Amino acid sequence: MEPERGGQPVPAVKYGLAGVLGAGVAGLSLYALAGGHPAAALGGGLLVAATFTVGGGLLGFLFGIPRLLTSGAAAHPDDRSATSTASYAPNTNLEQVSDWLTKILLGAGLTQIGTLPHRLRELGAELAPALGDGPGAAGIAAAVAVYFTVAGFLSGWLVTRLLLARALSAADRQTLADSVNQTVIAAGSLDFSPAQVRELFDTGVEGLRVQALALVQGRPDPALVDLVVSAIDRHLSPFELLQALLAARELAGLPGLGADQRAALRAAVAYKLRNTRTVPPYSRRRSVAEEVLGRLPAPVPAQAGGPDGPAAGAAGTAPAGGGVSAPGPGGQP
Repeated sequence: MEPERGGQPVPAVKYGLAGVLGAGVAGLSLYALAGGHPAAALGGGLLVAATFTVGGGLLGFLFGIPRLLTSGAAAHPDDRSATSTASYAPNTNLEQVSDWLTKILLGAGLTQIGTLPHRLRELGAELAPALGDGPGAAGIAAAVAVYFTVAGFLSGWLVTRLLLARALSAADRQTLADSVNQTVIAAGSLDFSPAQVRELFDTGVEGLRVQALALVQGRPDPALVDLVVSAIDRHLSPFELLQALLAARELAGLPGLGADQRAALRAAVAYKLRNTRTVPPYSRRRSVAEEVLGRLPAPVPAQAGGPDGPAAGAAGTAPAGGGVSAPGPGGQP
């Protein structure tokens, strides 16, 4: 079962987390109602549970922070010619802090694991007054602390893994889209030759490939048709495919485009349209691809023979009446 759908956790994940927390609250409520001061015990118990849930959630957040996968500048900060996928180097301080704290907590926890039972008894004794004077208050308090710490950890880890990674990716894509739009607008005033655009694309770095396609969109050149066809055939991401299709749309409107170039563009776009996973229905990629095909209509094949074929045309152009026909091999007309 997938952990997320449409950017949100699936209902099973939500209901599972709610069920775990609800079971703990129900058990705490039943214990408080059995004592002499149920309201005070329930209030104190809920406060203790909320405290350990938040603490466990913070630990889950630290363990669940996604690792940033970058190429270019973020991975090689000393290389000025490199660039990240998003054409900038994202700040990874939060990831580094998470790494450090995780290692420190694990190291400290492993060294103190032998004293854990004693520590739990001490914790239960300290928290027991908050749960009232019922029997076994110290044990219940320790159980509440452990239970809600684990529940908070799971909740924080799952929410961080399911939502934070998607939110960060969406922010990176939006930044890259803004950068591409600026390149398209400025392409007309930039002094880039087709050879330089091709060199930018051939670096193999997705951020630079996308910028090269943006330059083609802003200043289309028939000499770059093969580059756009290559990007459509072997794109590195759905975003790059969209930029390649947008570049193909601009190239398709050029009056000086050769027949072979038009056929190559049309074949690449038509082949990509057959893959509904790469170009899903109702996506912008599909709408742009269909627009490209609309600008590059398929040539109508000539029909051989028949009343309207070449044979009929030849017969129609034969001289009539007193026209002189070419002599045959024997000199006869």
